[in-house]
Amino acid sequence: MDFAEYLPYFKKMINRRIKWTTRRPEDGLIRAGYPLYDPQMIQFAHDYKVSSCFDRHYRRTLRMHGIKPKLNHATVGDVILTDDPTVTQAMISLIIDEEDMQQGMWAQAMQEGYFYRLLKNLTASMVAA
Repeated sequence: MDFAEYLPYFKKMINRRIKWTTRRPEDGLIRAGYPLYDPQMIQFAHDYKVSSCFDRHYRRTLRMHGIKPKLNHATVGDVILTDDPTVTQAMISLIIDEEDMQQGMWAQAMQEGYFYRLLKNLTASMVAA
């Protein structure tokens, strides 16, 4: 799978606002529901999850390289500095897989440029290989 085709999309999504559903329960307070992702993001997540790049053991892979399996600037920077495609694949796998448990993770990865930086790094390493 050529994930380079998603680079322009993820570059465009940096600092973009992601819409969320809202709900107003009986107490009258407005609460955020879940992010409304566009079809391209949904397609990317599906394509990545069924590809050979998806690492089902992403937590173990990240820990083996001394990286805590969580999403923030420092962790993404550490992943990129390893210059190891398996670590980059594991980090993208974490983001894709964890959305079910932590709604908004994809939104954060798009807005902060994590998807863009990680995919750019991954595609560059695949071309070099």
